[in-house]
Amino acid sequence: MRKKWLKKVFVLAMAAALITPAVPSPVMTAEAAIGDVVTEKDLKNKPPKDYKVNMDMQREAAEGEYGKFFLKDDIQTVKLEVDETNLQYLFDYAADKPSVLAKSVTIGEETVQYVGLKTKGNYTLAHTASRYFTSQRYSLTVNFGKYIKKDQYGVKQNFYGCNKISFNNFFFDKSMMREYMSWTLLSEMGLPTPEFGLAKLYINGDYHGVYFMVEALDEAILERYKQVADNQISNYLMKPEKTDMQYDFALDKLINKDGVYDLSSVLKMDKKGQYKVSGKLKDSAYLWEDDEESLQDVAEMMPTVLTWQKKMTLLSSGKDFSGNEIDVNSKEYLELLEQLMDVDEAVRYFATHSFLVQLDDMFNDRQNFGLYIGEDGRSLFVPWDYDLSFGCYHPSTAELTANFPLEQMHKSEWLRKEELRGDYEEFTYADYPLFHVIYQNKELMNKYYSYMKDCAKVMIFGGTTSLGKTYEPNYAYGVIKGIYDELKEAASEPLAEDVYYVNHTVQPNDMIRANPNLSKIIAMRAVGVYAQVMKMDSIVCGEGCDLSTLGNAVWGENSNRGKLMIVDDATGIFVTAEYGGGLKAKAPKLTVKKIGEDERTFRSIKKKIGCENAADMTVYCLSSSAKATSGYTVNVPMGTEAIKGNAALYSYSGGKAMKLDPKVDDSIYTAELEHMDYIVIVKGGAAKGNGVPLAVWIVFGVVAVVVIGIIVIFGGKKKKIKKREQLKNKV
Repeated sequence: MRKKWLKKVFVLAMAAALITPAVPSPVMTAEAAIGDVVTEKDLKNKPPKDYKVNMDMQREAAEGEYGKFFLKDDIQTVKLEVDETNLQYLFDYAADKPSVLAKSVTIGEETVQYVGLKTKGNYTLAHTASRYFTSQRYSLTVNFGKYIKKDQYGVKQNFYGCNKISFNNFFFDKSMMREYMSWTLLSEMGLPTPEFGLAKLYINGDYHGVYFMVEALDEAILERYKQVADNQISNYLMKPEKTDMQYDFALDKLINKDGVYDLSSVLKMDKKGQYKVSGKLKDSAYLWEDDEESLQDVAEMMPTVLTWQKKMTLLSSGKDFSGNEIDVNSKEYLELLEQLMDVDEAVRYFATHSFLVQLDDMFNDRQNFGLYIGEDGRSLFVPWDYDLSFGCYHPSTAELTANFPLEQMHKSEWLRKEELRGDYEEFTYADYPLFHVIYQNKELMNKYYSYMKDCAKVMIFGGTTSLGKTYEPNYAYGVIKGIYDELKEAASEPLAEDVYYVNHTVQPNDMIRANPNLSKIIAMRAVGVYAQVMKMDSIVCGEGCDLSTLGNAVWGENSNRGKLMIVDDATGIFVTAEYGGGLKAKAPKLTVKKIGEDERTFRSIKKKIGCENAADMTVYCLSSSAKATSGYTVNVPMGTEAIKGNAALYSYSGGKAMKLDPKVDDSIYTAELEHMDYIVIVKGGAAKGNGVPLAVWIVFGVVAVVVIGIIVIFGGKKKKIKKREQLKNKV
């Protein structure tokens, strides 16, 4: 009887589990954690009083020495040692972002003792900590100076100049490389990018998997970027959230007769020496991330910050700093804007951001950007949080991402104004002064498009950018391929008990599927940007790229008709043609195969075009999954060696070779073809004996044969006449 009752209970419990929706809980309960409940009073958060800081490890951030620990061609090994009580408390209350003392952290071969350790994130943290996932694979931040401060230990501890390092758990990134590639581009574009890399993380000897290792948003980034000491950097480096950064002109009442902000009535110190905010200034809490601790750091900068914000809002609305109308395309406008920001850096930031199609940003959810304002009242943007780049927040499919408009950094042309009422208003950058001051100026937008083209050069096409840096073609493809084997091996290593990759991720299977698609979407986006900048009347077909494999995206239908562009990510070669397929016709996909020297086709082509040295010749076979209704325009990115050597471009089809006369745009050689079969690159110019197209040689040969024939015929007749005359004379 008891067994039957237990069976009924079990069945009912299983049924309840099946019909209960898997709604994420914002906080992981203590019962779901690793052991008995611990409280804050149980924490062991006090380092030994006699602890001596390793002075050989202390550096100025400007020296940038810590960058060598963020590996670019391998995966770093990071080991944390944490008291079990502290670790359990960290996991039990993960969603509250508690800080605990870790005994040590070892990065590579270097160990730092008594560092701070806390969980990090917003949406991703809440879901990782929920009953829905219950995995101990949290995103974490290590703070080297959290507990080792100057007033107690004579110096605030750092790691070769770095203050904090974060370890992100790839909640949205199944490729484990999407954010890595975003930071790579941001860095190559000369922006103040945090140091970054990949890491294998161990906690108390237990393997927690592969993490994205990135320098936390901190003044050290700017000290390294600007190459200055810490006392030359202001305390204002914030991540404003839930704000469009427009100035509230009601704050003007806090400006005194000298035109300076007097905040003494709304920003006061309490008896404990802590700043407290009151009055209208409370509405601007986003300026210090609505965080009491951050307020203490930036309180003295607030008059400068408010002055900057008001001037930026005035310029955005077409007014000078006195409130008078100003021509937004005038020299005066640019001079005033330069007083408020590093204009060139700001244009590069927004152009690169747009290339990356990261829409979890300041325009949609009004977050995920770092804002620095110096004591001189000039601002600088610090890139932050690119785990949803390459369209994985929106528009979510490969083709839409590749062709996403250059100026669009928001979800759509219409945004919901008020969720409950269902009212809509048209999106306008005028509501976002930080970009609008650039957007409304023609000269700056031309520079913006130029920088977007530079992004395409860096990632795929090669060539020389506006910053004077030269790249070889297929840089992004090489970066992904260069670390692929190490990443696969690290992702294959078994995880510790109660640790697994969250958000339905299975490694290494997911990264094996995702990385080829990451390489493809980067190439497709590069071609899509290039096509828009160059005003080409065509779109990139997304066939062959399943964006859903990257995480937080979907597979989508791809175009099979119209003027389409198809691209090969390994070579950067892209082809444009007209397709007129029916509803069931295949969407075109480009396949490029490099032909080896030992293959018969290679030898035949080599002989046809008269190339003496096989090492000077590269042959690609091009094919499409769909037949075009027109000829083809082929675009071939050339390396610097080929360009300097005046490389020649040939086509080979039906046993016939023809030297092409391509148009050249920096590194891209463009030519028209009737048939898309083989493309041949010959270093050092035209092959010997083939300085002109084959057709010309044929015509020349025919003419030569005719001329020789005429000479022979007339020469023979002349001899006969001469012989007759000789015989006649003898008679």
